[in-house]
Parts: sequence; structure tokens; C-alpha cells
Amino acid sequence: MSPTDEQIRAAIAEQASQWFTENRAGPLDHKESGRFMAWLQASPAHVEEYLRVAALAPDLERATKRIDTPREILLARARAEPDGIVSINRTGLAKLGRSTRQRRPAVRVLAAAVILAVVAVTTVWSIRDGERFGLARTYSTRRGEQQIQTLPDGSIVHLNTDSAVTVRFSRAERLISLGRGEALFQVAHQDHRRLRVQTDRGGVVAVGTQFDVYRKSGTTAVTVIEGSVEVYRGSAPPPAHSDIWTRLNPGDQLEVGDGIGALRHIDARVAVAWMQRQIVFQDEPLGEVAAEFNRYGPVTVEIDDEALRALPISGIVDAYDTDSFAAYLATLKGVIVQKTPTRIRVLTQASLEPHAAAH
Repeated sequence: MSPTDEQIRAAIAEQASQWFTENRAGPLDHKESGRFMAWLQASPAHVEEYLRVAALAPDLERATKRIDTPREILLARARAEPDGIVSINRTGLAKLGRSTRQRRPAVRVLAAAVILAVVAVTTVWSIRDGERFGLARTYSTRRGEQQIQTLPDGSIVHLNTDSAVTVRFSRAERLISLGRGEALFQVAHQDHRRLRVQTDRGGVVAVGTQFDVYRKSGTTAVTVIEGSVEVYRGSAPPPAHSDIWTRLNPGDQLEVGDGIGALRHIDARVAVAWMQRQIVFQDEPLGEVAAEFNRYGPVTVEIDDEALRALPISGIVDAYDTDSFAAYLATLKGVIVQKTPTRIRVLTQASLEPHAAAH
């Protein structure tokens, strides 16, 4: 029976506390110093947990300020290493041992060790794409923002408004978790390592392709622009060659919710029009178009009338141009548009007539 993430984290916390207690009790000998360094470098979770424990030491901050080697020099040394890791060898440990014999505080040695490990860990992503430690990196946008990120493997992620992805690479897989919103992925081909995008409803597996993933309320929409992908439902990929997988080719779109929706073929340019700051809709219900528009700008479109929300409309609008969208809505037959600085209220002429009669 495999341990849970919570059990693993608890074990790391206990180890960090034990190492901190031993360091505080006095200088470690040569052998124990080597074990401590190896433990720190084994995982970023070790460094994180040790820093959390060490933060309780009142003199740690003062000690770090007295370290002779500036962080920039440590960073340069890390980048010069072939694996992007600061070497902590026997010579380095011997130097640390001599410093303790000169009666420098043990906490100074402790802080230096932690800083070396932290610098090594933080430079891995830019040098070796996090393979060595499986580091995670999160990218996010606020409402109205869009962003482009190039990952260490050469893949490109285009983040739409109010979106977030967490990227974690390993030797076996490139995993991207879409926490919210929408992203377009341009995947760099790697024969030995697939790229997988995971949401709460399902996932997408690709090797070298271009596709869009939109995490909606209750469903995830996947649209393929180039190449092909395999889509599955659930929190983990099913066994290989299982009939649960669904293959999508260019122009295919599929929604995954409690089940797998019907595969449909669309103009893929419509799905990624947001990259040109546009919303394109073809016979879409007005309520869904309004909800899409509300993702971008500070002004909210409100439609209370259910019949009006179901009204199919077609057109192209600038996702950030509130005035143009309001003007478009005003051209619809029987529609009244009321504007304030913070909202656009859309009503029917019939809904206003009882109020007019009352006056």
C-alpha cells in the first residue's frame, strides 16, 4: 500500500525537524554534514520544509546576512555546473568544518548550506527544466490579462484571461495542470516524453501538436489546431490501448464532463480567436456569448430574460471593446440596452412595457 502525499509530507517535516535539532545542538561532523547536504538536495520539498522549520530560529536572518559569498555569485556558480546544481563536495564540507572550528556560530554554517541548496533548486528550472527535482512552476493571468510562456523544453503556453497552469516536468512525462481558464499549447516534439494536460474533468495527451483546452464550469473543452491528441475522462490516464481514449484530429472539438460529449468538427480559428482579442460566435445563445464576454473586461453583461438568453446570434466582437459589444446588442430586434460604468443590462422591449403602463 503506497503512502499518501500527506503521509510523505509529514515524514519530511519530521526529518526536517530532526536535522534542525542536530544542527542547533552543535557543528555536524564530516559524515553527518555529507548526509545533511544529500538530504537537502534530494528534493525541493526537503528544502521547503527545512526553511519552514529554520524560520523559527531568531538568529537565522542575522546569520544569513554575514555569509561571505553573495547570492549572485552562488547563482553564477550554479549555472556553470553541467547539471545546474551547485557542487557541495568534500572540499566544500571541509571548509565548513574549519569555519566551525574558528568558533563561528553553527547557525551560520546551517544558513549557508540552506542557501546553497535553495539557489541550486531555483536555478534548475531555467537550466535543466526541473527534471532533476520534479519542480513545479505556476503561471497565471488576472481578468483581462493574456500571457505567453516558453517552457524549458521549447513548448509554448498561451494563457487566456483569468487562467492558471502548473507545470511539472519529470524524465517520464511533461505534466501541465490547468487550474482555471483557458490555454493554447504548442507542444515541442519529444519521442521519449509525452506532454499531458490535466483538469478536474479529464486530460489530454500529446507528443508534438497544437491544441486549446478551456476549463468551463462542469466541463472541459478540447480543440485541436494541428496534429492530434488523445483525450480521456478522469483524474489519471487509463491503460494504454484502452477504448476509453478518444483521438482528436485538426478541427475536432470535444467536451469532457461527467461523460464524453459528442465529437464535432469546427473551424479551429474560432476556438482560438481570443488570441487576436476577438470573440467569434456562430448561432450561439446570447447568454453564452455574454458569459464569454464577461471573462475579459471590467464591465459585466447582465441578461435576466430566459428567452433572450436563448436567442441565437452570430458575429465577431473585440473581447475588450465594451462599447462596440453594447452597440451590437442594441441592433438586435426588440432588445433594449442600458449602460452604466460597471455593467450592460440587456432587456426586451416587452419587459419594459408593464413599467411604462404603470406610469
